[in-house]
Amino acid sequence: MWVPGRIELLGKHTDYAGGESLTCASIHGMAAISHRHEDRSLVIVDVARGEEVVLPFEMPTAQISWARYPVTVLNRVIRHFGEPANGVRILMHSDLPSASGMSSSSVLVVTVLLALLAEGGYTQLPFESVEDLAGFAGAVESGADWRTLGGDEGVGTRGGSQDHTAILCSREGMASLFGYHPIHCHERVDLPESVALVVAGSGVKARKTGDARAAYNRASWRASEVARLYSQDVDEYYPHLGAMMAAPHFDLESLRWAVPDDDLWDRFQQFEREIDDVLPRAVRALRDEDWTAFGQATARSQQMAAEWLHNQIPETEALVGGALASGALAASSFGAGFGGAVWALVERGLREEFKTGWRRAYNEDYPDLAQAMVLLDEEPGVPAWTSEGGILHGMPSAS
Repeated sequence: MWVPGRIELLGKHTDYAGGESLTCASIHGMAAISHRHEDRSLVIVDVARGEEVVLPFEMPTAQISWARYPVTVLNRVIRHFGEPANGVRILMHSDLPSASGMSSSSVLVVTVLLALLAEGGYTQLPFESVEDLAGFAGAVESGADWRTLGGDEGVGTRGGSQDHTAILCSREGMASLFGYHPIHCHERVDLPESVALVVAGSGVKARKTGDARAAYNRASWRASEVARLYSQDVDEYYPHLGAMMAAPHFDLESLRWAVPDDDLWDRFQQFEREIDDVLPRAVRALRDEDWTAFGQATARSQQMAAEWLHNQIPETEALVGGALASGALAASSFGAGFGGAVWALVERGLREEFKTGWRRAYNEDYPDLAQAMVLLDEEPGVPAWTSEGGILHGMPSAS
């Protein structure tokens, strides 16, 4: 089994709010082998860490920090589909930097989910497509309802299904523009051979625990609060910002009246301009190989993230600035924010020279963090696959 990480090119904190995002799968990710065993338990062996976790079906508990993800998956699978017919054992190895913004946590969720569904003896599952599976995986992680299947606490973060969709539904060599309510692909655009991606880890972990989780969830809450206040004002129900903006009688002045708080208004502006301005410009520029326009759209997204979304830190801002100063055509932080990584788009023939300059620039700003700086050569990679030929019991790949 192969489950890749995710690179979010554009579309910061838009998926759960009813918007779109431009993503691709990473060429880095998790390789795993799953098989059945006799005990009534899920056993996970992390080869890189040398750790083994045993989760009994009747009462799984997280013995170490990362185990809360497989515990969450196992509990929800059992609640919806019943206990696996046999034990399941997973051996896994990942070359993704942890808490880097490349969705290592969602990779773990998808890996465990695929293994349980494939090895657990389930014959009737409610998934008709890979998009269905991606939506369910996102709901498992966030704790949201999925269709008629009720949610729970999830892992504690109130996100969406962008990561799981990119992991399961991407296409090799392409950036994909996905919508999420329901999940569908609007457009796929080839990344030309003349350019390449480089990802740099800031050295600041993009964690989703404690204060970091609260900051992440606040970005989600601000978006839902805007939709709630407008719904209350116009006496209609809009579940998220995307539905609100798509309403036939949506009125910007009425929204401003309903949302006088400047912080909430900033959150709306970030979402609205990312969806209606940045993403269309960026996709058009990528299709036309207009790197000036692509860089301008990306710079606007980065500026709004700092000023209105409030999920940037000085280190990621320095990485973006250093990438541009070192010759990148475009650069942006990505993922949840509050740490993590930055991608840079560069001319392929100048990639090695660029990486040297980028590392030097970051070392000047943050010499302590630069010692642990991770630089990854990247391409839009293949989506998750299993040895069965389809993603799950012969399920066809995404449309």
